[in-house]
Amino acid sequence: MPRSVIVIGGGIIGCATAYELAKAGCLVTLLERATPGAEASSAAAGILAPVGQTRRSDPYQKLALDSWRRYPDVARELRDLTGVDVEHMTAGTLYPISGTGEQGQAQEQLRWPLAKEMGMRVVEGRELRDMEPALAADITAALFVRGDHWINNQRLVTAYASAATERGVLIRTGIEVTRLIAEGSRVTGVVAAGERLEAEAVLLAAGAWSAPIAASIGLELPVVPVRGQMLAVSNVPPLLTRAVHGDDIYVVPRPSGEVLIGATVEHAGFLRAVTPDGLGSLIAGAVALVPEIGRRSVTRSWCGFRPWVPDGQPVLGPWPDVAGLFVATAHYRNGILMAPITAALLTRCIVDADIPDSISPFLPARFLS
Repeated sequence: MPRSVIVIGGGIIGCATAYELAKAGCLVTLLERATPGAEASSAAAGILAPVGQTRRSDPYQKLALDSWRRYPDVARELRDLTGVDVEHMTAGTLYPISGTGEQGQAQEQLRWPLAKEMGMRVVEGRELRDMEPALAADITAALFVRGDHWINNQRLVTAYASAATERGVLIRTGIEVTRLIAEGSRVTGVVAAGERLEAEAVLLAAGAWSAPIAASIGLELPVVPVRGQMLAVSNVPPLLTRAVHGDDIYVVPRPSGEVLIGATVEHAGFLRAVTPDGLGSLIAGAVALVPEIGRRSVTRSWCGFRPWVPDGQPVLGPWPDVAGLFVATAHYRNGILMAPITAALLTRCIVDADIPDSISPFLPARFLS
């Protein structure tokens, strides 16, 4: 077992894995270029929706379900250790249905093996109106998925970072890793802000910033940023009690008294901007679902950069033929959902030198041809 581990990146993946590594007995230093959760982890509404991944591989859905099943225990464990309530909400999500095509798709979903566990059913008419009176009048039916939960993602990152600190993890913020240190075919540390730091293992979990760090020793990791813009409006008095997920937009109520609206998907490089076009499209989509949103005050808006690779799958596990280097990135829009399982599996890879079969499709070796 490596005694010392450097984790590059303080997003949800880095913080969760640092915590699990420390629990396993490792001495962990986490290096974050800004503040924990500043990027992709904040460009999200914390939706935990493991099914409906119709465009994802079966191995991915198995991991997603495993991670989703861990969340009740994760929320309790973090609250007990840190006192932070991550607001694990279990009221479920509504997916509006329109047209015969979507009706047929919803009926097909009800026959899925997971439909019972996820509490899936079609609601319509008065029942739907009683559940969410503020829905647009032209929404007359919806697929209700009680198992689609959501969590306060900012609080989740804070809780994981606090828990990691409680377990002895040294978290250094405002320090940017510029390159890896390699001796022969082994990574032995990093250079950060001109300082040389050594460790027996390095976990690259820098999200959209992972590619240039890998490239510093000649490794090609095709991770690029995808900008996501979001905004929040007042939910006082309450408009919604459940999340509502349209084709390209979601609205999620928070106990804090806000409704979160997201999120754009923009290949805009690292251009940090909240734009009229982006916010306009989000507001139009949200008002189509819940008209009253158009009359609520905007409380804030922001953006972040999600890590994406061309095949749309996360990158998990050891780098082939480079001892001591591990990768956990490219979760794209599902980093919050996938954090507990990613942390558990990467800890197993690093601590036990064991590659679980479940991550075989996601190993970085797939990029080497």
